[in-house]
Amino acid sequence: MTIWQALLLGILQGLTEFVPVSSTAHLYLAQELLRIRNDDIALSFDVVLHLGTALALLVALGADVLAILAEVPLWLLRRPPRDPRARALLVPLFVGTIPGVLAGLFLLKRVEAVRTLWLIGTSMLVACAYFLFSERFSAARAGRERALSDLNAADGIVIGLAQAAAGLLAGFSRSGFTIATGLNRGFSRENAARFSFLLGLPLIAGAGAKALLDLRHAHGPAIGWEILVVGFLSAAIVGFLTVRFLLRFLRTHTLRPFAIYLGLLGAALIVWSLARG
Repeated sequence: MTIWQALLLGILQGLTEFVPVSSTAHLYLAQELLRIRNDDIALSFDVVLHLGTALALLVALGADVLAILAEVPLWLLRRPPRDPRARALLVPLFVGTIPGVLAGLFLLKRVEAVRTLWLIGTSMLVACAYFLFSERFSAARAGRERALSDLNAADGIVIGLAQAAAGLLAGFSRSGFTIATGLNRGFSRENAARFSFLLGLPLIAGAGAKALLDLRHAHGPAIGWEILVVGFLSAAIVGFLTVRFLLRFLRTHTLRPFAIYLGLLGAALIVWSLARG
């Protein structure tokens, strides 16, 4: 792997991990176009990409994360909350993380084995339809959106199931599916996005940790430290900028541009897949 390839993959990871267009699908396509085989992407590089995007989230949402962590001991001791909104997020975040963890541990490897261009394209078309449906539902509730302090365990489970499903199928977009599901639960786009990013933080960090453990048994080609640094920094910087941008963008814009993009790209991938036989 070259420095420029590492830079491109890091930028793609930082951008598409949070923009609702599917990071897994875009990294897969980039590897296809650059003719980089999956087994040539050493696990060490996978680790730094995930750790880079996890750092981006921690920095971009640092105030929210600190407020939530400060509420944990108070909640366990049954003390009154210092930050009611942060306290309201504790249970939804905990229960919402469980489906993604279980899916990653027991289903991800099986699904990755059957990943194809046709399946990615089809998943993108499904995501396109789901985004458009969610926006229509959200428009009908304009002015009556729920606040983040209204989150409950049921919201966490439903949005967590959406995150788990999107994590399994490349093309669904984890952030997109969780934001769209948040809209269907009655939240504004910005609040749905904020909860989506907070919910994704444990899974992104966990994916990096799992890759780090798998690295002990890997016998693939070694990657130089300079390539790892480039991948980490590009994923972290672009990821931070992307999160900050999206939280502002979704205050006044819908998911429709992303839905159209996924629809067009999904249709193109299906045609490409059929042309390749």
